[in-house]
This record gives sequence, structure tokens and C-alpha cells, in this order.
Amino acid sequence: SYYFISISKQLGKDEKKKVKYPPFAPGGVWHHARLRISGGPYWMLDVAQQLQTRVFRTYLPGSIPPKSWIMVGEPSTFQTVLTDPLTKKPEELCRYFSSITGGVPTMGQLNGAKSHAKRKAVMPAFSSNHVKRMMRVSLDKMEAWIKLMVEQTTEDEPSFDFDVSEEMVCIVLSAQSETAFEYEMTEQDMDTFGKDQKVALIEFVRKDPVIPFRSLLGWFLPERRRAVAAAKSLKALAMKLMKEYRANQHMNDGTIIQLIMESDEAFPTDDEKAAQLLEFLLTGRDATANSISFILIELAKNPIEQTKLRESLSQLSPENWTMSPHLQRVIKEGMRLHPVGCSFRKTGRDIRTNNDEYLIPSGSLCMFNFLLLFRNPDVFSPDPNSFVPSRWEDPTREMRDSFHPFTLGMKNCVAQSLARAEIFGIVARICSEFELSVEEEGRVDHIMILKPVGWRLRARKV
Repeated sequence: SYYFISISKQLGKDEKKKVKYPPFAPGGVWHHARLRISGGPYWMLDVAQQLQTRVFRTYLPGSIPPKSWIMVGEPSTFQTVLTDPLTKKPEELCRYFSSITGGVPTMGQLNGAKSHAKRKAVMPAFSSNHVKRMMRVSLDKMEAWIKLMVEQTTEDEPSFDFDVSEEMVCIVLSAQSETAFEYEMTEQDMDTFGKDQKVALIEFVRKDPVIPFRSLLGWFLPERRRAVAAAKSLKALAMKLMKEYRANQHMNDGTIIQLIMESDEAFPTDDEKAAQLLEFLLTGRDATANSISFILIELAKNPIEQTKLRESLSQLSPENWTMSPHLQRVIKEGMRLHPVGCSFRKTGRDIRTNNDEYLIPSGSLCMFNFLLLFRNPDVFSPDPNSFVPSRWEDPTREMRDSFHPFTLGMKNCVAQSLARAEIFGIVARICSEFELSVEEEGRVDHIMILKPVGWRLRARKV
């Protein structure tokens, strides 16, 4: 009763004020909960089209007292909120992620001096020299995978097929583990990590925010108990990395694990060190691998674009592939059409949307789902839902201002230089030598980030 009375009171307050707030998405509290849990990744695009606005509210029924959050897909509002010095990470949302990191807040969840100290401590790990070193390892892993795949081909069948997401995740995780954490993950490590990550994210990130009292009553649910066990298993992996680091000689200075382990001011306890290592593992693996996978899928679906890319790469030496204009356009378009991430913020002051249409009050919880922003027909027309790399040949000012896949402001992605390098390097390497086609169509899933599931591609050597 308290829960529904609180919602009714809030709606009543909105009606009495002479202020125009962003409209609510159609449907009630439980409809919004269902959309968040099982509505798929694209429901907010349908809502935006129905409401004819890229700024709207949805209920956040899992919070006590109940709240709403504001979905923002309007370029000017996106920039204003993210670059405002009063904007913060919302602790009430970040706590769901901290359930996975042992209840310990990490760099990505904190605000103020603590967040700054942690970010400053790990920044040297992403210098140009370290990024180059990590890229060499990534490409070595890619070469080993290509060799293994080619060895399985025959004269009768000179091509091979592969699950693009699974293979890219393995390559990226293996490379990042070796270079960033000085640890060689076994196949068992990677398999267990992937399963535990999925179970924990579904429970704590997908269900907790939208199901009231789940955190209090969840022990009666088997899936909740499995998620708690998965979170403990993930933390155990982070502790294992720390134990291995302390027991062995260090191959390179300035790695992520070295900076975290030896920065006692920024990470004073083992729990904080483990939580930060786990955050890098959880966010670094899927974001990069899934971006690569989506780009390869779009190229496989668009053979003409694939041919143009291969011709562009053939005119350059491998060390200069990143200078290919067509590669740059292909990667931008792939990341625009399938932005894997999203961002959350809490406003520190009242903010007006474009043309003063709506008021976003101070203290509002804002969700920046990049799908809503990057498929905005007012910015990326024509065909915002289609893969059209040529749109980046002469982009408008609004397109450039809107496209920030690694977010904006002081809390942007600390590892974006490495992610960009891996995406450029791996996409170019595969497409320079192989012609891709879709062997089996899959689906797109969304827990914390966008992920292609079940997509199999066929690669034929050119």
C-alpha cells in the first residue's frame, strides 16, 4: 500500500506544479518492470516514436520509496547533463552493481575525491606505450585463432564458421587478462567467469532495480541464491589474480594490476583492490568484444561495404590500417547502430531540454541509453536504423556532437584508448584476409550492455 500511495502522491505533485516534465512512457509500473526485464533492448525506441520525444520517464519500481528515471536521447540535453560539474553518478543505482563487486563501491560507482584518486591511480595503464603493448598481444591472440580456424578447413570446404560473439569474447578476455592482470586464463576460467557474470548481472542489474523488495525477500528464490554464489565466485577470481600477482615476478611496470595492488592510498584494502579488478574484468571484456562482433555482423550482412573496406585496407600497410577512411567510417557506423553501453547520472541542478520543452529537476536519475541517442532520426537521417557508413563522409555538426560511444565528461571511459585500438586492429585484421557472410542469424540480448547471441559467421579466405 505504501508503495502505490507513494507513486500516486508523486503523480499528484507533478499535476499540481505549473511545470512541464518529460512524459511517462505508456503503461503502468508493472508494464515498465516487464519491459526492463524481458522487453528486449529496443523497447525505448518504440516508446520514443510513440511519444514523439527522445526524453521521457519510466518507473523505477524496485526503489524504496519508488522513483522514476528519465531516458535521455536528445543531443543537447545529453551533453548538458554529462558535462555539468554538478552531475554525479547515482549511488542509488550503482549499489546494484556493487552487489557483484562484493558490496564495495568502485571507481565507476563513486563520486568526488575517492573516485578521482582511483581514476588517477590507474590512468598510467592506458598510456600509448601500454596500449601498443596490449594491442600486440591482442593481435597475436587473433593470429593464433586464425591459424587454428584455417587448419580446420579442407579443399572441399575452404571456409570455416564461428560464433562471432563467443570467439571475440575469448580473444579479448585472454589478451586483457594476460596484459592487464598478468594472468593467463584457462578455458575453464573463462567459461566459469562468463556463466557467473551472466547469472549475477541478470539478478542484480536487470531484476533488482525493477522488482520491489527483491533484495529483502530474494533468499526464498533459487535464482537469487545462485546469483549470490556467482558473485562470490567472481570475487574469488579477483582474489586469485591478486594471489598470483603477489607470488610471481612482474613482467611489465604500469599494468592495471600493478597500479591497483601498489596504490594503497587509492585502494587501501584487499576488498577494494579485488572490487576494482573485477570492475575492469566485467566491463572491459564484453564492451570491446561485443562492439567488434556487431561490426563484423554488419559487414557480413553488407558485402559491398565489406569489399570497399578490403580494398581500402589493401592500399595501406598493416601498421597504417587505422588511417583507412573507410575503416573509420565502418567502425563509427557499427558503434552507432549497435552501441553496447549506456550511462547513468544524477543531475545536480535543474536542466531544461531542447527549446525549454521539459524540465529535468535537480536530483533526477537520468539514463543515457545510446541506442536512443544514436538512432535519433532528427540527427541520423535518412535510415537511422540501417548500416550506412557513407553517412560519415560528411557528417553534420549535430552528428559529431551526438556521437560519444565512450560517454562524456569527467567520468568518461578510462579505457577507451585501448578499446578503440582493439576494435580497429581486430576488425581490420579479419576483413583484410577473409570474406564474411552470415551462416546463422541470432538475436540481440541486453543485460547491462548490448550483446549479439547465437550469430554464426562464415569466413572464406580471399
